[in-house]
Amino acid sequence: MRRTARLDRRIQAGAAHLTLAVRDGEHSWDELGARIAGFEARRFVLVTDGTAPRDQLARVRALAGARAPTVLHELRARPRTTAAATDGRADADTLPGGTVIAVGGERACAVPAAVRVPTDLAAACGPALVLHRPVPAALAWVRSDRLAAGPAARTRAGLVAVVRHVLAVCPSHFPALAGLLSPGARHDARTLTALLALCADARSALVSFDPDETGPALALGYGRSLAAAVRATLGPALAPGDADALGLLLAAAVAARLGLAAGPTGRAHRDLLARNGSATALPGGADLDRLAAAAVATTRPGLLLLADLGRPYCADGRLLTRVDGAVLRAAAGDLADREDRADRADRVTVPHSRAAGTGPVARPDRGDGRPAAGREQDGTGSPCGRDGGRSTVETRSGPAGTAVQQKEFPS
Repeated sequence: MRRTARLDRRIQAGAAHLTLAVRDGEHSWDELGARIAGFEARRFVLVTDGTAPRDQLARVRALAGARAPTVLHELRARPRTTAAATDGRADADTLPGGTVIAVGGERACAVPAAVRVPTDLAAACGPALVLHRPVPAALAWVRSDRLAAGPAARTRAGLVAVVRHVLAVCPSHFPALAGLLSPGARHDARTLTALLALCADARSALVSFDPDETGPALALGYGRSLAAAVRATLGPALAPGDADALGLLLAAAVAARLGLAAGPTGRAHRDLLARNGSATALPGGADLDRLAAAAVATTRPGLLLLADLGRPYCADGRLLTRVDGAVLRAAAGDLADREDRADRADRVTVPHSRAAGTGPVARPDRGDGRPAAGREQDGTGSPCGRDGGRSTVETRSGPAGTAVQQKEFPS
């Protein structure tokens, strides 16, 4: 399928719907102005979190101001807590009245808004696509060329959200994503658009029959509650996106500790995150007891855990598993000394790693003698992709490991 830097998707959840429009080029601003006018607002409230580029924020403000009186509302910095970073309910309570336009990162786009203009990949793949009540109709408008030109660190952080979708919802895209990721995190607008399509299609497939996100759509938040605990405990010591990466790894470690998932599932997590240049172990000197206590607080309702890639663990009709502090502490310990205990014989060399172009990354074999990247999947169970989720990727396996050759990523 031909790649493009433009994309249109519609996500429906009950009576609410969201339109995702991905565009490129300065000429696309006129379209955004017309779409803003379509809301026929008497007043616009432009919400930002301090992460939006000034020129982009000014452009959206001018477009809104030409249609109706517009006020700028900057979200105040708040103390670091164990609450999820993208929960916008508290911020929404402080907003003045009017039709909300959100411009910025995850925090801005988490506020219930009629128009969302995410300015980084993490926001575009995550909160910008959420159907926030009570807004019945919303627009997420993304400039793919601006995302591609952004700092590599922010792109790398956003790619962790894509990894989450592949691990928890659509594992048929594992080979394509594995072949795409590199710590350099430099991807063109067409590639980022294809990744946005993956995330939008995954969400659309799940919320269409689970609009309240209390059932299978819980998979869209896989690892996020643990990431909130990591962020609250270790935030200043982490690079952007590393809290989310460690949240995924902690979830896999908990599943392994409880005997719900085999080792290859955890290795698949580490493989994708290592290829992305994300953190794969807790930083030295991390206070594991404090982290475990924070994790207990953020996971009180329970944790969504994976029995296998794309297959959430379910017991007695519940997708959330209660986990006690001892298990969370043990899982954190597993992650803290992972690098010391890793079996070098179970690793392969992956190009573009952190160390001078090559480095060891866990090999995600599935226990049947074949690596996960080479396992055949017909995509029939995948909610992602308009062609049934199939990815056009060639894999070759042999004694030396697995080579992944990407031909094209679905869009």
